[in-house]
Amino acid sequence: MSPHRWSDEKVYPFATHICFCLILFARSLVAAENEAPLLTIEGNLFERIELLSDESEPSTIIKSYYRLLPDAANQEITERQNELEKLLPNYEVAYLAADSAEMAEVRTIMDDKWAKIRFLHFQFFNTEVISILNKAYVAMFGNLLPENFSSEGEK
Repeated sequence: MSPHRWSDEKVYPFATHICFCLILFARSLVAAENEAPLLTIEGNLFERIELLSDESEPSTIIKSYYRLLPDAANQEITERQNELEKLLPNYEVAYLAADSAEMAEVRTIMDDKWAKIRFLHFQFFNTEVISILNKAYVAMFGNLLPENFSSEGEK
């Protein structure tokens, strides 16, 4: 027996390991063809409406995009917008009274409502539409929305 020959003790574990890896690889190929996908990524976000001009009223822009949403999402986001609009008089009263505690409280509630609206925007619209909607909201609410979402933060 030559000293350079492989012994059965060395070859058998190596061959067994190779066979095991080939079987696993073959199973994964067959499984990949037969099983349903676990995750599918689709580009189903709503894009810009070309018929709307940049000079359109902010409320018209917002409503036009919200009409594209499924009914449940449209209803939820419209309710959040209405809640946000209802807070404007409270903020104005607190501002005129120079009541900083009340202004902060209303601002916190407004920020929460705006965050929920933004979350829904991210679920349904692409970045261009989100930017358009943000600008429309800033036109409606001015500086009452969180500063990092204003049109100045998007430049």
